[in-house]
Amino acid sequence: MNTVRVDRSTSFDVAVLPELTALADRARAADGAAPFSDDLWPAAPGGTTTVALTATVDGSLAGAAYAARQGDRLAAELVVDPARRRQGIGGRLLADLLAAVPGELWVWSHGDHPAAAALASRHGLDRARELLQLRRGVGPGTEPLPDPPLPGGVRLRSFVPGQDEAAWLAVNNAAFSWHPEQGGQTLDDIRAAEAEPGFDPAGFLLAVDDAGELLGFHWTKVHPHDPNPAAAGTDEPIGEVYVLGVSPAAHGRGLGAVLTVAGLRYLAETAAVRTVTLYVEGDNAAAVRLYEKLGFGRHAVDVAYRRG
Repeated sequence: MNTVRVDRSTSFDVAVLPELTALADRARAADGAAPFSDDLWPAAPGGTTTVALTATVDGSLAGAAYAARQGDRLAAELVVDPARRRQGIGGRLLADLLAAVPGELWVWSHGDHPAAAALASRHGLDRARELLQLRRGVGPGTEPLPDPPLPGGVRLRSFVPGQDEAAWLAVNNAAFSWHPEQGGQTLDDIRAAEAEPGFDPAGFLLAVDDAGELLGFHWTKVHPHDPNPAAAGTDEPIGEVYVLGVSPAAHGRGLGAVLTVAGLRYLAETAAVRTVTLYVEGDNAAAVRLYEKLGFGRHAVDVAYRRG
């Protein structure tokens, strides 16, 4: 019988990261969902994890888990090589993870995998959060986009680095004061985002009034690979409604629909993607209704299990 060895550290050794990335790619292909999120995974190669676990069998990497800050919470992700599943590796990693991290912890299951649900139940974790992934096609051959009217005295323009950070922070933090990750953004956060290779200020759309005051925004992104390739059937670049926010003072003016459609047109016509995805809290009924009216349908769900 093969022996599972789990090693614990505060961060992953740089030498194991390429092997771990390859393992995650195999899991993504097998499950139809990436095991690590774009939001949490940067903490791993960046060395800002709270704990990092690697599981090996006969010296070969078979799985991994890690925990890191995600907004105002401590969250975790776990992956087991598809070729090594049903051998108790996932249970061993989760048990060691829970032992290494005291107090509240949110453990993500991307794609709501049944095995993850069973594993969470065995370890007494509660299903505490559902993050819906919605999608729609854009461009030729897809459902035409609506054309909501732009409110009077409002115009759209692109984000200008070095000029718009403070205004964006004020509107974002007011719009997402309730959100565990998106609320409480700082100047360092937006500057770090601007420094990322894929940052596109032209696709970061702002709604401003005649006085130049920021009323809302739609920050779009383009990902080179679909995080859910098996479910989609292809693995090609995909657009994302990354963050959409409207100042509480500007609610009721239809800006959410205007900004969403403007971003979708940009992604279809300028970024030339054929599919756009977005993530929305399962209990945010108003946002779900808005996106469904704009042609989005449910594609997948990510679940966070909580140990409090």
